[in-house]
Amino acid sequence: MDADDRGCDNVRVPPPLRVLLAAALFATGGALLKACDFPSLQRAGTRAAIAAITIFLLLPAARRLPNARILRLVPPYFGSTCLFVVANSLTTAANAIFLQSAAPLWLVLLGPWLLKETPTRRDLWTLLFVGIGMTLFFVAPANTAATAPDPRLGDLVAIASGASWAMLLLGLRWLARTGHDEAPAAIAWGNALTCPIAFALMPVFDQTPIGGSAQDWVVIAVLGTLQVGLAYALLVRGLAGVPAVRASLLLMIEPALNPTIAFFVHGERPHALAIAGGVLIVGAVAANSVFARNRSRPPTQQPTQ
Repeated sequence: MDADDRGCDNVRVPPPLRVLLAAALFATGGALLKACDFPSLQRAGTRAAIAAITIFLLLPAARRLPNARILRLVPPYFGSTCLFVVANSLTTAANAIFLQSAAPLWLVLLGPWLLKETPTRRDLWTLLFVGIGMTLFFVAPANTAATAPDPRLGDLVAIASGASWAMLLLGLRWLARTGHDEAPAAIAWGNALTCPIAFALMPVFDQTPIGGSAQDWVVIAVLGTLQVGLAYALLVRGLAGVPAVRASLLLMIEPALNPTIAFFVHGERPHALAIAGGVLIVGAVAANSVFARNRSRPPTQQPTQ
């Protein structure tokens, strides 16, 4: 660890608070993305470029050339972030974040195949409730609105974003097993390479870059530096001192705050069935984490006589 890393770790911010602050910054994404008029892929690409610069500046461990392991995480990173931006441009912020929060469904399905990790009975129950919650989103009427012009397509894109997010989490876990501290570089290069990929795909989806207004550039700058860049820097540093189960619980404030902020900023009102589905998904994931935490605690020692 170099001097810059030690200086970062010496900042008097407890690791759990770093994770909590990261989740709060992530939660601003839904409302901020809808406040920018750039085409969705331009939004995703520009945000990623600014985030990459921010992460390279804040995390010295990210300043390394990408190797084959790091490059393998670029596609899932692109899918989880870029598809989330596209989903937010088509459906409500609540639907986008709740459906992305269904990532545990894909983790349970893909974990045995990719990491040879067998799901527990508790994981299978979580899978069931997450699946029911996702179904409720498609039972709910697909009401269009100014900030959600094509909610049904947006919901499908959000599901793909959740699957990509699960693949990214599996990839980061795989990287952690190597013990080379490559996660910061994977996040930084994921953002750096998402930018050219997003812009290259714009003609395919009949999108053209625009100059935008001053507000668009301010919003995208905030998204890149704070909502992604600083948030991931805090998360990477915080996770080093927080058990995975506790971190997952702290990160649950993102799906709770995201639609709340969008409601106050844009007046978005998700359908009651969509809210019920989101509550079911988040509740199932949180309950799984709580039970996992309780099971992992060592038995209380009896006082000596």
